[in-house]
Amino acid sequence: MEIKLFCSGNEHPISSLIRRTLVEVNATDCPSHEIAYLYGKYEPDTIAEIAKAGHTYVLWHDGKIIGCGSVVPDENTPEIVAAFLLPEYIGRGYGRKLFEVLESDELCTIAGRVWLTSSVTATPFYEKMGYTYRFGYRNSGGEDNLIEMEKSL
Repeated sequence: MEIKLFCSGNEHPISSLIRRTLVEVNATDCPSHEIAYLYGKYEPDTIAEIAKAGHTYVLWHDGKIIGCGSVVPDENTPEIVAAFLLPEYIGRGYGRKLFEVLESDELCTIAGRVWLTSSVTATPFYEKMGYTYRFGYRNSGGEDNLIEMEKSL
């Protein structure tokens, strides 16, 4: 396993990875209209824009991209966005390694905190990683069934 910074050419496999994970994992507890919105959002051009806006990390295993995540500036507290693993790699420790790198990114360490938007499916992982519900409570997820979480570093 190796984690590298994004480079041009990674946007197409990352887009495919995210879209596959949305359909196979997140669709179990996220409304279909939200999956459709996110599926359309995470096209290769959007991945390249996210990479330009912050720091995008790519998780490789046996020469294949299996995960990704980005840290982008957001006022005083940076946000982790587009953090996904291929379904067959979930629950095997790869997400933890990816988040160790994301949380050690200079944008996070300078701010001392980070926040993200989680699917219902991913909240147990984030709780294990030390994230709490943003603003001190777990919202219902609202219409899109997404939940904001944060962590002090």
